[in-house]
Amino acid sequence: MKFPVPENEEKRVQTLHDLQVLDSLPSPVFDSITELAASICGTEIALISLVDADRQWFKSRRGFEPSETGRDEAFCSHTIMDTKSVLVVNDAARDPRFAQLPLVSSGSVRFYAGAPITTASGQALGAVCVLGQEKMFLSEVQTRQLQHLAKLTMDLIEHEALRRREARRILDLVRKNERIIRNVLDEGREMAAFIDTQHRYLYVNPAFERYWIQSQEALLGTSVQDLVGERLYREVCQVGINQALSGHESILTFELRFPGTGLRRMELHHIPALNDEGRVHGVVERHRDVTELAKQADLLRGHAAELEVRRVAQDRYLHAISHELKQPVNAINNATPVLVAKLNGTLPELERKCLTYIERGGRRLARLLEDMRLFGELDGRTLAVAPHNVRALLEESLMHLRDDVEQRRATVDLQVDGDLSVDAPVFELAVRCLLEYSLWSSAKTPAHIVVRLVKETGESRLEVIDVSAANPLPVIRSGRVDQQPIALPASTLSVARQVAVLHGGALLDEPTEEGWRCLALVVPREVTHAV
Repeated sequence: MKFPVPENEEKRVQTLHDLQVLDSLPSPVFDSITELAASICGTEIALISLVDADRQWFKSRRGFEPSETGRDEAFCSHTIMDTKSVLVVNDAARDPRFAQLPLVSSGSVRFYAGAPITTASGQALGAVCVLGQEKMFLSEVQTRQLQHLAKLTMDLIEHEALRRREARRILDLVRKNERIIRNVLDEGREMAAFIDTQHRYLYVNPAFERYWIQSQEALLGTSVQDLVGERLYREVCQVGINQALSGHESILTFELRFPGTGLRRMELHHIPALNDEGRVHGVVERHRDVTELAKQADLLRGHAAELEVRRVAQDRYLHAISHELKQPVNAINNATPVLVAKLNGTLPELERKCLTYIERGGRRLARLLEDMRLFGELDGRTLAVAPHNVRALLEESLMHLRDDVEQRRATVDLQVDGDLSVDAPVFELAVRCLLEYSLWSSAKTPAHIVVRLVKETGESRLEVIDVSAANPLPVIRSGRVDQQPIALPASTLSVARQVAVLHGGALLDEPTEEGWRCLALVVPREVTHAV
């Protein structure tokens, strides 16, 4: 499969390689960006994708297992063609550019939105993107936030590349002589200095003049404390310098109102300087002005707070709707059994089937309304964790699913015994989601589902296994889905996954040793929940 190539492809790939970010170790700060992207857009998958010559590699990934894919399989190959716009694909299955991609044809992905990660010179290196299994639309606010996250990602990549280059260069040069140190420190717009063991400035670069409105000559020999003030020296600078003099690099942050530039947020690096014998004889100090990065972070936090307010309002709306609908649904459920009892055996076949559908639909509506209320409370809920009998929870779930079990002519084999420390209503909702998903995604009718409880050191696994087929189904291996997509919404598993996470655990989708598909709720043996 072919992919589009930007006009500046050769320079773009070279820039990406020069930044030395490909195949680097995971970083929590980049993981925070994908977490925020998924939260803003309401998707299960979020990625920071960097597009190499023939592949896309993920600096951070949420909800997606592979660390890279071929470039010909990548949505982001198209995103980097326009450096200024967010590429939004509401329904990839209907888009000829993407309909044949493996992720789309398998049913794993239907929605995509990606904001290009672009350098100041206009080279798109990749994208901050979100993907979903259902057709979706983004608001203008969500689109702008993706662009903010892409810009922040570019700033962080450049910041990390600069930090690595400077650290290597300075450490090499410091080991030679002070003349070379002076030449190095005179480079760049950021403040840099050499400090002796008495915490005095022996060299400062020209950037000091811009921030402090003092000449280089006037600052030579000045103590750090006299320049920055007693409080900043004691709380920040002294700590970092002493750490560097002991042989360890230090990175600290502070805010200060400089005479020449006003209030700025700075990242302060102190690096040990070694003489020819390998002994520390001073400290290289480098400042990095991160004021704009901090402003962007504050802006993102503000937008996240706004989204939280909207989420709370949405939860209240769902609660109100649930309450308003309960009365007519209860009326249906109260009246239907009376009609069934009164008209039993007297109705023609068609009318009898219709009455059965109404009876089942009423029960399902009542259950969905209660689930909607409970799900709306999950984010702000403090778990009421206590030991509960697992079999009793499962029997309650099967009672709610009795119509589904009947329609699928299913057999559910409960191989469970003992208690689990969980929030019973919430955990029962998760268990029911797994059972419902397994019933309707089963390859055979009648379905045969086995539920078993496995207690291991430190955790318990409640496994829901589909053993319906005569032979085990093809399974998911190495990120490839070899079985047909199912019609049941993936949100069913999303609810179960969220409940597992609230309990400090996880939802696993993996085959058994025999090859049967197994959905497992994993929770700690002793659950603690932080509000």
